[in-house]
Amino acid sequence: MPYHRFIQANLDRLLDSPEKALLRVTKAKRRAQTFAKRSGRWVKRRWLLRSTSQFKASTSRSQALVPTSRGSDPTDLLTAEDRGSRFVLYRIIGNDLYPRHNEGQSLANLRFILEHESQFEGCEKRWLLNRIRDQSKLQGLIEVLESYGYGYDVIPFELEAFKAALWDWNVLPSPDYFVSKAYLRLNRSQREGFEVALYRNKNNYLMNNNGARNKALDLGRARADWVLPWDGNCFLTASGWESLQSAVLRQSSADYFHVPMLRVSDNSQLLDPLLDAQPRDEPQLVFAASASERFNEDFPYGRRPKVEMFWRLGLQGPWDAWMDEVWDQPRRPSLEPTPPCPRAGWVARLHSGVSDSKSTAAVLSQQSRYSARNAAIKISINQALLSAGNLNSRSAYQSYWSSPLLDDSQCQWLQYQAGASEKLLLAWQHWWDQGGPPPKASTEEVISAYCHLLWSHIILKPDQIPRATCLLDQLVGLWFAEGKQGLQPRLRLLRRRLFSGRLPGTSPSASVVLQLALLSDLLSWCECQDMKSPISPESIGLFKCWTEQFMNHLPNVIGHPWVTARPEDQQDLYIVELLFRQHTGCSTELIDLLLRLGCQYRIARSTGGETESRIANLHGLMLKYADQYGVHIPDAEHLDKTSSSELFPPLLPIPAFYFQ
Repeated sequence: MPYHRFIQANLDRLLDSPEKALLRVTKAKRRAQTFAKRSGRWVKRRWLLRSTSQFKASTSRSQALVPTSRGSDPTDLLTAEDRGSRFVLYRIIGNDLYPRHNEGQSLANLRFILEHESQFEGCEKRWLLNRIRDQSKLQGLIEVLESYGYGYDVIPFELEAFKAALWDWNVLPSPDYFVSKAYLRLNRSQREGFEVALYRNKNNYLMNNNGARNKALDLGRARADWVLPWDGNCFLTASGWESLQSAVLRQSSADYFHVPMLRVSDNSQLLDPLLDAQPRDEPQLVFAASASERFNEDFPYGRRPKVEMFWRLGLQGPWDAWMDEVWDQPRRPSLEPTPPCPRAGWVARLHSGVSDSKSTAAVLSQQSRYSARNAAIKISINQALLSAGNLNSRSAYQSYWSSPLLDDSQCQWLQYQAGASEKLLLAWQHWWDQGGPPPKASTEEVISAYCHLLWSHIILKPDQIPRATCLLDQLVGLWFAEGKQGLQPRLRLLRRRLFSGRLPGTSPSASVVLQLALLSDLLSWCECQDMKSPISPESIGLFKCWTEQFMNHLPNVIGHPWVTARPEDQQDLYIVELLFRQHTGCSTELIDLLLRLGCQYRIARSTGGETESRIANLHGLMLKYADQYGVHIPDAEHLDKTSSSELFPPLLPIPAFYFQ
């Protein structure tokens, strides 16, 4: 790099240094304001939970952790002569929900149960395969069950029914809640709660938590006198089964029993005959075949679906101190009189395969399970939506890039553009390598000229643009070199304009990144069309690596005040994020982004040429992907609707100087 380039690069770094300090101060100020503005309800909840913990610590270990029933004393229950002694244990296996569960844990735990669990006299074991989306995994489970001679039932996953389940927008206090100040004042867990609440209907279909339990009850009532609708990872030891069976038959006039659960960090612990079991987690339930209660299917997975039945039955436990959030479904009233629900034995919960990375514990803490469960819900549903979408092309502007192939007149126009683009890029390369006057173009126009030349080279014959092949490959290798010599994968927040045409060693602005996103879209189109690119695989690899690093940075700044104060920059960045999410393997975060945009951009159409065009492009992309992946945007009639075939990439024109 010439000496004056070295001076200019260091001057840029010196002028950008206050930005880092301002970012830290701004973040600290926002955290302090958020903490100060939290409502008294949050403080009250923390005080209540602390009081509950102190109460549990002051009581005996067994009384504090084992739930009790508000009904009659279990020892006073009479045996019902007309009730039999046949049991059916239904274990419900659903989709592996990463990161709450390890990939493949359902099959691994099923094999452990089949290999190590004893046969229980008077109990039939069956499995309920609950809406498993991956047909190969479903078939694998079926083959294992059939090889051991066990019966099973299947609740099928139907794609059309899943897509028909709507998003629960009514859970939001206002249509624009995700961009309101009230939402920004929430803590992390509360934000997660609102986001996951949007998924409730799809959660209820795909996870089908209480729906599967009710299905097991219906199937079991026709097969036995007592039904155990349990989770798929439950394991019974011989002693646990004996104590359960004897307790139920001794107190068989009760309709319901609770079975405390022990979470193990290693499944092999259950093979130790001297295991000292201290079950203290949410219990499983046993139902008499004649019991009338059913699980509430309005309560989705992750929001206390089984605990709602505890409240209904009056079963006391730590959950009595849990408070409802505004996004929760209303509880059913407790039964009157409160039915007896005595304890019966204990059950183990096999390890999920995921340990707590924040501590040395092998079993996730309650808070870690909450966060992992929320992430698992969103990831699982988003993956199902993405797999249902049309992934034939990841290019948003496919029809535009392909149009010259169908029209000879556009090919002539493209060749005319290619000549001007080549002149501009050669002028930039000469200026960067040898110094002299800079090119008469902005940084954005340089990137846009690169897109024009690459597009022309792909469509036209290479011999019509002889120098383009080498030039295109050299520039990508220069711009996206690793380290401080290449374009930095972070956004430039300061409004000070860069020296004209500067790219290597600097951070891009929102408008520059938009042109880079169009370059990514053009490369995606080229790849999907099996067209030969003039850029070498090594250079494309550098660009993709830069894209991934930039996308790790972008979510942290897209809501920053310096960005939101400039709506045109924020709109450009939303287009960038939509395109990059689509290009980088259709990340599940694309669905989250569509939901946020659907909430934020239910606005009237803006006026003004450039702003109107930008918003129309953003709305067109949003509606294209929303329709592709089944994301329902409420009040979509207020958006600027543009069909996917009419979407135009916001490329910048080549300066007139280079057409001379």
